[in-house]
Amino acid sequence: MATYAVATLSGSAGKTTTVTSTATLLAQDGYRVRVLDMDSQANASTWLGYPEASGKTAADVLRRNASIKEVERPARVFRGYDEADQPVYEEIPNLTIVPAARDTLDKLIVELPAVTGGVLHLRDALEEADPVDVTLIDSPGSLNVLVIAGILATTVDEEGPYGSWGLITCTKPSGKENEGIPALEQELRKIKRTYRVDVPLLSIVPCAVPPIGDVYREQMDDLLSEYEDRVTPPIRRASIVDEAYTNYVPVPIYGYRAKTVTSDYRAALTHMQKLGLFGQRAVVA
Repeated sequence: MATYAVATLSGSAGKTTTVTSTATLLAQDGYRVRVLDMDSQANASTWLGYPEASGKTAADVLRRNASIKEVERPARVFRGYDEADQPVYEEIPNLTIVPAARDTLDKLIVELPAVTGGVLHLRDALEEADPVDVTLIDSPGSLNVLVIAGILATTVDEEGPYGSWGLITCTKPSGKENEGIPALEQELRKIKRTYRVDVPLLSIVPCAVPPIGDVYREQMDDLLSEYEDRVTPPIRRASIVDEAYTNYVPVPIYGYRAKTVTSDYRAALTHMQKLGLFGQRAVVA
């Protein structure tokens, strides 16, 4: 099993697009993939077919009121409405989602630190969950206890080889977003001092990269100079991403007009696999 937290210290850096696109591509390749939505905005849940998740959600897992098995659901694609004006969905093979309901996770930011071992509840839940090939944890876009819980949850696979667990981050090629990466590394050092676990920063995905601009090229050069092969090929800026989200369809499934962004994510995924991420699939698509 391979487990990754996808986190940034700035919003709108392409984090959820990266999680849902990577998860979909892996599922298409035959990996059994689980997405865990830890962001109170619940964008990953919306994108994977649960715009208004009801019943037990990720917040119940963090409170230890439900297991992952009780909350996990098949990811699905919105396909329109039936004659009774009810939404019609089609399941995505090999892909599941532990959904979040909007605002239900915000209370956990206060609750978890007050509970002994609360920040490790997600790790404990994953340890008890049915195994999958890859788990991707979509973390909030600003530093809080939910981000720390997601990062620590990756240590459920810490006995595995390098690349089988750790942190993936996203950035836009600008000074503000790139400055968040050293800050994120500082948090990893704090986690190491506090919890005695050395969580690796495995990969950096540059997102929403414009086709031209000296500033963007300079920022990309700086990233490559500092982080070398941990930086994936860039994901180009495209309005089709927002359209795909609005229609509750992951980018790789959205169709011909999304092929450019899909090919970018395929290149980024291939790059990460060459670094040792995601391991070997256990099922055949």
